[in-house]
Amino acid sequence: MKTNILTIFKHTWGLMMSTALTWEAIRTELKSENSTFKTFVLPWTIIVSLVVSVFSALYSTQKVIETGFVMGFVTAIAIVGSYYLSRSLAFSFFRKNHSDLFSKSDISKIVAHSFSVVYLTKIIASIIPSLFFLQILNVYTVYIVWEGCRIFFNINEDERGKSMLLISLCVIFMPSIISRIILMMLPGF
Repeated sequence: MKTNILTIFKHTWGLMMSTALTWEAIRTELKSENSTFKTFVLPWTIIVSLVVSVFSALYSTQKVIETGFVMGFVTAIAIVGSYYLSRSLAFSFFRKNHSDLFSKSDISKIVAHSFSVVYLTKIIASIIPSLFFLQILNVYTVYIVWEGCRIFFNINEDERGKSMLLISLCVIFMPSIISRIILMMLPGF
């Protein structure tokens, strides 16, 4: 477990600092599509949800425990839902346009690791809410996906641009959209 957590942080930090080298390392790992979820997305979901839960409770003026629990739970649902929706859209895109490159394992790796910036900005914005403007850094996801598509699929720039646009937009906006929809359905939040 300790090695898994260190690997998660190493991959996340590597994608921010030396994207191409880290994508090469991720590509060589032998993981199935489900193990990518279990070893990368799920631990990050738990970490982010716990941080959001604790700091939402700390910054809440009323219903402290309830607010922390609900915000943590909504964050977990938004992250997992975003991962599966983004992955499904990427699967259908690659199946339709690049059936020769279609690999569920590779697409799962790209989508899962592309959420790295989103995880970190969510944690920072939860700990210090006045730094909410740092969420603009989620745009760096575009470069992360661009490099990932180049390394994993080796497709030309036009096609890489289409796949990058689809995956990046899903990764950047899907968690916010899912969170807003869930919070609109909850009375009192």
